[in-house]
Amino acid sequence: MYNIQRLLHIKGKKPVTATEVDLTWDSFNKGDVFLLDLGKVLIQWNGPEANLSEKSRGLALARNIRDGERGGRAQIGVVDEEQMSSAELLQIMETVLGPRAGALRDAVSEERADEFQKANLRLYHLYEKDEDLVVQEIATRPLTQDLLQHEDCHILDQGGFKIYVWRGRGSSKEEKKAAFSRAVGFIQAKGYPATTNVEVVNDGFESAMFKQLFQQWTEKDQTEGPAKVEPVKFDVTNLQGQPELAAEQRMVDDGSGKVEVWRIEDLHKKPVDPKKYGQFYGGDCYLVLYTYQKSGRAQYIIYIWQGRYASVDEVTASALNALELDHMYQEEAVQVRVTMGKEPRHFLAIFRGRLVVFQVREEWPLGAPSALSSVRTGVFWEDHGEVESPSRSGSLSLDVLRLLAAPSKGHLALPVPREAQRPSQGTSGSEE
Repeated sequence: MYNIQRLLHIKGKKPVTATEVDLTWDSFNKGDVFLLDLGKVLIQWNGPEANLSEKSRGLALARNIRDGERGGRAQIGVVDEEQMSSAELLQIMETVLGPRAGALRDAVSEERADEFQKANLRLYHLYEKDEDLVVQEIATRPLTQDLLQHEDCHILDQGGFKIYVWRGRGSSKEEKKAAFSRAVGFIQAKGYPATTNVEVVNDGFESAMFKQLFQQWTEKDQTEGPAKVEPVKFDVTNLQGQPELAAEQRMVDDGSGKVEVWRIEDLHKKPVDPKKYGQFYGGDCYLVLYTYQKSGRAQYIIYIWQGRYASVDEVTASALNALELDHMYQEEAVQVRVTMGKEPRHFLAIFRGRLVVFQVREEWPLGAPSALSSVRTGVFWEDHGEVESPSRSGSLSLDVLRLLAAPSKGHLALPVPREAQRPSQGTSGSEE
């Protein structure tokens, strides 16, 4: 099962692309990222001079291959050459590639690599016109998904590294057959090596390697925003000093451990001022390291909080920075991905039941419109899927404390109406 052995070279800044290269140490260099795909195991090797964009794209590609092509049944490992870590993974690599002899080559400059990639990636459109089949070059890099016509076929030539034949779901049998024949004909016509691979890609079942050649790829059933969940009633402030209650809620502890927070900025993690702990912005991603004691030994949880409006690069960088943070603690931390608006109970507990989520970025320019945000207090009576609200009076509810924030006027706290204080459930909501 998954009888695969291939080496992928990940290179560039904008865009970052992956290319299949020879399965040998001679393909490696100091400045890039390489992904060794062994079917059930995916090993990402980071060169000592590789940039964070390449590391992020490599990790994203590995996850897409694991989840989209292996049904989640593959393991991902990361080898950082600069830190000389992960001896077991290096041993696996040497079993496949053989012992490494000599020093690594220097990397090709980003500018030269981008020029080469742009010049060698071409998309062709194959369609029927009258009784003839027409093959027409329609685009080079950057490629967009809307160029693919579902009623026709396309040939994507990756400069002799690989040739893809994309078959639209509405294309005819003649078009599909002709597209493959023309793709094979490219090998001789363009002087490509006889070993150049031609891969058939069916509409709606594209491989991760095919999709990464486009600027952005949206799946057919992909949706935006969080899903609706049932409201919950739960007072996290009651957990403090009550480990038995935390155990009843299946939480690791009562949330009284040590908390450290970083925000992803320029694809790197930047420490957050402790005075701002608990303040999150929907356009950003954060790492939260929680340290607690169990049986006299330190335990670690890394929460990866991802804002609803964060970019794909920031989301990927947050996962990569979490891996690097995990390495600092000998890979003993438990990593938990947290989606904006669906924060788990323990995550709320470590912030003492107070969590403010703004729908904008932290760098809020003067003159920007105001934003109405929910305050996550100790008692929850609201839908976890709705964190931010539009800045209008209709967004105010009787049971949720709101903050109206404007960049030029600071923050205005709107008091909770008396009907919403629910004194029988405790006083924490009204006090906050």
